[in-house]
Amino acid sequence: AVVSTQSTGNMVAKHLLAGGLYGLIGTVLGPLMHLGGPVVTRAAMYTGALVSGLTLAAMTAPSEKYLQMSGPLMMGFCAVFAASVATAFLPPTGNLGGGVYMIAVYGGVVLFSALMLYQTQSIVAQCERLPQHMNYDPISASIGIYMSTINLFVRILNILANGKRK
Repeated sequence: AVVSTQSTGNMVAKHLLAGGLYGLIGTVLGPLMHLGGPVVTRAAMYTGALVSGLTLAAMTAPSEKYLQMSGPLMMGFCAVFAASVATAFLPPTGNLGGGVYMIAVYGGVVLFSALMLYQTQSIVAQCERLPQHMNYDPISASIGIYMSTINLFVRILNILANGKRK
């Protein structure tokens, strides 16, 4: 609903919908904070450093080479999605279940990192091609980056929490 709201229309409605989305995601992520302060803080710092580095790399890339990654990104998404669904049926204590779990978690970090490069360079290309007389809609453009950042945070938190238990 946030992305489909017209950018030239009522921006108050767009801001309210975006705020509702962010509040809903915060509500869903709330139980993850039960893992403890140091682990969550480290995951947030690692995620911030990773997202900052990827954004800097995508913005300063000499060409639009990251925009050509849509095919491999879709194949990676399908693999990580299939692995995530398979983890519901395979116990992570077995060899097969443990391998599928690793694909879901570590493959997700790689996938969402590559997606961050793609989305950032897509926003930069969109801004460069936008005519001067048209308005730019930063809310619609940044929703994908926000969701990729959340996914990276959850996966990094999962990795750190599992490493803490061992």
